[in-house]
Amino acid sequence: MPWIKVIQEHEAEGELLDAYHRMREVNIEYNDEFTRDAPPGPPTAHPVTPPELASLNPLSMLYGRQFMMHVMRSPSRLTPAQREMIATVTSSASHCRA
Repeated sequence: MPWIKVIQEHEAEGELLDAYHRMREVNIEYNDEFTRDAPPGPPTAHPVTPPELASLNPLSMLYGRQFMMHVMRSPSRLTPAQREMIATVTSSASHCRA
């Protein structure tokens, strides 16, 4: 259970629910096979995701997703796999836990 209050998609309403739906559209726009098909509704137990941490500020949550998808999936000299590898190594070096 996170110490920071989060509102997951299945609990969201209004502006926040709209932001969750728009994040799905961003995933589809970038053809992100890892997250675009995630089913809505009550999730199974999982670590809190970065978008959920921003759930008290829907615009920040949406803009953060757009920025992340642009960095990780837009045309680049690095492949998406290389960018994911860099993110994984950086998280590991920073002692991040999933």
